[in-house]
Order: sequence, then structure tokens, then C-alpha cells
Amino acid sequence: MALQPYSDRARSAQRNWDNQEDPRFEQEHRAEQAADLAKAYRTDPAKLREAEELTAGTFSGTHYTEVSLALHRLHHTDPADLMGSGALQDLYRLARDEAAAIDAQLLELALQQVAA
Repeated sequence: MALQPYSDRARSAQRNWDNQEDPRFEQEHRAEQAADLAKAYRTDPAKLREAEELTAGTFSGTHYTEVSLALHRLHHTDPADLMGSGALQDLYRLARDEAAAIDAQLLELALQQVAA
């Protein structure tokens, strides 16, 4: 391990000290903690249900109609024909919208937990 000159060590120590005093550092740290916690919440069935309940009813009626019709189409598509149909594309498009809303709620729950 190479020795660092005193000036490098002093600058490094000063940066560490500055970061501890800077409120932006604390905000950034909390945001990182919340992002990590929100990612962990994606595998927590209770948190997923809580986030889903918070998003229920927030989409337009058209969105819910599209979800119902996509599921209906999926049910009536033979599994062998699924890859060639548009059913999967429709489901993935709808899933992207649902996932974005649930992920936003998971992040909000994580931010609340980190702030507590």
C-alpha cells in the first residue's frame, strides 16, 4: 500500500468533515437508503399489497377497461399462439404502467420509513 502525502490525507479528512456538516449529504444519504429499501419492498408481499391498495382507483376508467380486455384476450388465446398474438404486448404495456405506480408508492413508503 502506497503512502499518501499529508496534504492528500488532510484534504480527504476535510472532505469527510465537510460532507458530515452539509445537509445535502444527509438528504442524499436518506434518498439512497429509501431507494434501497423500496427495492427490498418489491419482494415483500405485505408492502406490495399496501402499495397496491394505495394505487387502487388512481388510474382512469379506460386503463381498467384495457386491463380487463387484455386479461380476457389472454384467457381466450391458445398458449401455443400466445407468442404471435398482441396479447403479451398489451399485458406488458399495462404492467409497465401498473408497476410504475406501485414502485412510486413503495418509494414513498420507504421514504416515510427512513424519515421515521
